[in-house]
Amino acid sequence: MTGGKTYLKVNGGKALQGEVKISGSKNSILALIPAMCLGEGEGVLTHITDISDIEAMQGILKEIGIQLVCENSTVVIRGDMHSSELSKQYVSKIRASNLFLGVLLAKFGKATVPISGGDKIGNRPIDIHLYVFNKFGIRTEIVDGYVKCEATRFPYKGQKIFLRFPSVGATENAMLVASAADSETVIYNAAMEPEIVDMAILLNSMGAKITGAGTPVIHIKPTAEKLNRTIHEVIPDRLEAGTFLFMIAATKGSGIIKNVIPEHVMSVITILADSGAQIKAEDSNIFIDASNCSLESINVEALPFPGFPTDLQPFAAVYALNCKGKSSIKDTIFPVRFNHLFEMGRMGMAYESVHSQVTIKGVQKLTGTTMAGTDIRMCAALVMAALIAEGESKIYGLEHILRGYDNFFQKLLALGADIAVIEDENDGIATKTKCI
Repeated sequence: MTGGKTYLKVNGGKALQGEVKISGSKNSILALIPAMCLGEGEGVLTHITDISDIEAMQGILKEIGIQLVCENSTVVIRGDMHSSELSKQYVSKIRASNLFLGVLLAKFGKATVPISGGDKIGNRPIDIHLYVFNKFGIRTEIVDGYVKCEATRFPYKGQKIFLRFPSVGATENAMLVASAADSETVIYNAAMEPEIVDMAILLNSMGAKITGAGTPVIHIKPTAEKLNRTIHEVIPDRLEAGTFLFMIAATKGSGIIKNVIPEHVMSVITILADSGAQIKAEDSNIFIDASNCSLESINVEALPFPGFPTDLQPFAAVYALNCKGKSSIKDTIFPVRFNHLFEMGRMGMAYESVHSQVTIKGVQKLTGTTMAGTDIRMCAALVMAALIAEGESKIYGLEHILRGYDNFFQKLLALGADIAVIEDENDGIATKTKCI
């Protein structure tokens, strides 16, 4: 059950107090690095999060001839792509590697990329991505775990594309492929997540002509000029901000979330405020105080942005344990994210589940126990549950947290959490992760 031997020891029942500075967006970084590869010269991404996924990205870039150097919260990218094929060594580790299909198609008109990896949160099909490629006249097939694509003509013509679901990855791949088309492309029902806007800003600064990012309709016009790499600051991680907002409120604590774009977490702010927590946003700070609040039930449904993020659904479910009355949590995007509830049953948690909806009656008392996470958000949610439980808990699966959060344990310690990483020297997961 536990996987590695390194675990997080948590003594619960202590309110979190203090300040948290939010790091750069994990999801944005992992999309911006492939996008930067389309350009020439040297590119720099600043406000980089120290997560292990960047090491996998570094290995991917090396295979196609690109050098990635990571230091002092920046990523420097140099070199030119010389291969349209990737191996399984690094691609299998991260979901964002499927964006190299769009990158390699835009560069060479063909691509061979293994089916990507990442968190085990249920079926994450790439059929919408393949639909996008097919619209550009790109032949696609999946053979022995590889996605093989080749354009019937290159450069291909721009297209009008309607996405049956506003998939973030498919929207990003459409933008990447369209950047090499010989005429205008229009994406309808496009994803509107802040990470889409961040990619469009980067590509435009490199010389692309993209308008409408952040709305359901995105226009990508062709440019005669080659794209040139530039310097770009990554947006703050809205999912990290949401994580700490829920954690502070659930422990009946108070604090300040710094370096955040409040509009990116408005769904979280609204849910917490409606449930009775004192919360307000000023500039790039969010102030949260639940120390003397009687929390009421919440009603949450995971939706594409600007709706409530599926990534934060596990934290809403844990938060509901401290809310009076019946709370409802619904997630039709990735229902498997409810897996954390099975683990938390070890703590005495009670809930009712019907299809993709869970009902949680609060207030519930949890008892510390041993649990293991199998994805980034599940593992962090188990830590959150341990923080509000009575007694000691042990959380395994810390390697997942290192994939998605920067200095997560250090930030919790600064908030006064009674935690300790108990390391196994042979495990290699609890040490600070650095690009090499």
